[in-house]
Amino acid sequence: MKKLLNLFLVLAFALSLAPHAVSAAPVLQDVACEEDAVVQADDWLSKLADKFYGNILAYPAIVEATNQQNAVDDTYANIANPDLIEPGWKLCIPSNADAEAMLGLESAPVAAAPASGEPITIGVSLPLSGRFSEPGTAAQRGYEVWATMVNEAGGLLGRPIELSILDNNSDQDTAVADYEKLITVDQVDLVVGPFSSFLVIPTSEVAARYGYAFIEPAGGAPDVFTRGLTNLFFAQPGGSVTQGETFAAYILGLPDDVRPQTFAVVSQDDPFTLGVVDTVRERLVEGGLELVFDEIYAPETTDFSSIAIQVADVDPDLVVGGTILEDSVGQARAYQEAGYQPRAAFFTTGPSLPGPFKEALGPATEGIFSAISWAPSTQDYQNQDMLAKYVEIYGGEAGDVAEDTANAFTVGQVLQQAVNNIQSIDNAALIEELHQGTYQTVVGDLSFDETGQPLGTYMLLQWQGDNYTIIGPGNRAQAEAIWPKPAW
Repeated sequence: MKKLLNLFLVLAFALSLAPHAVSAAPVLQDVACEEDAVVQADDWLSKLADKFYGNILAYPAIVEATNQQNAVDDTYANIANPDLIEPGWKLCIPSNADAEAMLGLESAPVAAAPASGEPITIGVSLPLSGRFSEPGTAAQRGYEVWATMVNEAGGLLGRPIELSILDNNSDQDTAVADYEKLITVDQVDLVVGPFSSFLVIPTSEVAARYGYAFIEPAGGAPDVFTRGLTNLFFAQPGGSVTQGETFAAYILGLPDDVRPQTFAVVSQDDPFTLGVVDTVRERLVEGGLELVFDEIYAPETTDFSSIAIQVADVDPDLVVGGTILEDSVGQARAYQEAGYQPRAAFFTTGPSLPGPFKEALGPATEGIFSAISWAPSTQDYQNQDMLAKYVEIYGGEAGDVAEDTANAFTVGQVLQQAVNNIQSIDNAALIEELHQGTYQTVVGDLSFDETGQPLGTYMLLQWQGDNYTIIGPGNRAQAEAIWPKPAW
């Protein structure tokens, strides 16, 4: 039964410029279930479509077949929202032939007209080496997937996109020089932002000096938005303060007999991490928890043994780590070695990079919390299209895709829709449009305040088993949280 639904894939990409949430499959009378499937705790519809058809984009056939069966047999689920399926639900899996028919694939669709003419050049400086290399490379892939999809669908304003990507080695001075070169020497048409508030703060000043719009994927620290810039737009659901709010609200919402009483904060000296942990610290203290340890370390720190010993001595119920990636792993390993076992652990970044985080920590990931802007299981605009194209280009599985890849893809989505709205790549007009518009993205609908800060909130993740799952807020939750944290 497993067979690529190639025509559907072509259709999805040909229509990728048109907004769509979840399109219902055309009705097929008297559809039969080739087999039934019972939803498990870590299932989502695109995952099941991949299992049965070898194509994550074929999930609407399962939705339509299941709902048709529900009309005559209420043991089958009624799927009102494909983003929300519950463990134990019984689903109807139609045959490959029926799925193709339900998806309207009796004949091949008309292909999009190819992009032509002078390329639209888009410049970016990314940390492809140095301390931010892991998320920087993930962001590069997000930009590349977006550009590939747009070019395959006819380009931007009918013109091909050409990316100019430079490596800043995670260094601020290099990043600033890169954007100076991209704008003044290379004379790119547009620029997009790097990874991290550390690099976004100085480089956005360069873009502002030359009047360039600056949509960026990973710079949400408070200081990003307090400098009076009008050209900067952060393409995640909210600023870093919002990430702290999400986790703090969860902790303070626990019953009194379960809620932690003491906590420690151990953070890298970085604008992003400090923005998150400052909010967590403030909210938890206001909520009655006692802060018993507070440490900020240099970004180049790799040995956390002495810090871990000090944390173990005061033995807080909860540890909050302000981390990027390597230091989240370093902290966790040091706590293990020091014999410190918290009831809960939260790291700002690291847990949302499933491949390297799991590879480094193995079963010690179990129960760790983090905030996240995106998840592969959602049915937000173009999310499943993006995952399919990513797997096609880079291999692996949809669950391997990093949040930073999705955030960079989001930058492209916002830029593309803003350009299409005004039918121009004029930067002054783009800046004006970006302050007014609402844009459909893989992280949900985005709009921005006058400082460029997005007006949404983050999801809360927890590692359960071989990957993370979303546990909140309530309308996005995929599972109940594990409490307390299992042993490292």
